[in-house]
Amino acid sequence: MKLAIMQPTFNPWLGYFDLIDYVDEFIFLDTVQLNQQSWQTRNKIKLNDKEHLISIPIKKSQKKQDLLIKNTIIDVSKFNFRIKLIKTLEQNYKKSPFFDDVNILIQELILCEENNLSKYNTNIIISILKKIDINTKITFLSDTNYKQEHSKNELVLDICKHFQTDCYISPIGSEEYLTKSYLNFNKLNIDIYYQMYTHPIYSQIVENFLPYLGIFDLLYNVGFDKAKETILKGRKFIKKELL
Repeated sequence: MKLAIMQPTFNPWLGYFDLIDYVDEFIFLDTVQLNQQSWQTRNKIKLNDKEHLISIPIKKSQKKQDLLIKNTIIDVSKFNFRIKLIKTLEQNYKKSPFFDDVNILIQELILCEENNLSKYNTNIIISILKKIDINTKITFLSDTNYKQEHSKNELVLDICKHFQTDCYISPIGSEEYLTKSYLNFNKLNIDIYYQMYTHPIYSQIVENFLPYLGIFDLLYNVGFDKAKETILKGRKFIKKELL
């Protein structure tokens, strides 16, 4: 069984969806500490031919346990970030080829009244997965009976062991973290594959193609029907030899 584990990201990039499609089961890692400057609270769109960050405000807390991803609450006290996001997207993408069709769903997802950050993000991800015909099994780690046995340095190994997988699929960015556990992966006969995603080029409004934007940009520009096909153009996975 091919398994991948990722934190629930806001408006994830294309490689995130390629990873989900490639595996048999995808685990939302929602039980770890939130990094407030991470992709869980912000991501990129294209605005005036440049990268532009859109973000979700979260409530600050003095209690560490409240800043676990699964416990993090969106801050709605200062301004209506949902309306601001919708206006930004509409002003920027209203001339995109698939705006009328795509914006109905995007508006619905952004206006969702869920104020739990993890549930808000995963609602966006799962809704888009269904719309672009990616049907991988999705599991929330917080909904399982998993209990961490070792230090955070071997968290991924622990989860792989719990789910009895024989193949873990990882973004290449996690290679340094996983290096420390290679010997133990080998002892458990768990293969590791790294995702070496090459970002595909697609037609964007305005000049100068910008890669590594969130999924919203792709949907507005190529539509739901061509989204999966475009995402999979960048696919490449390489097995790591552990011995």
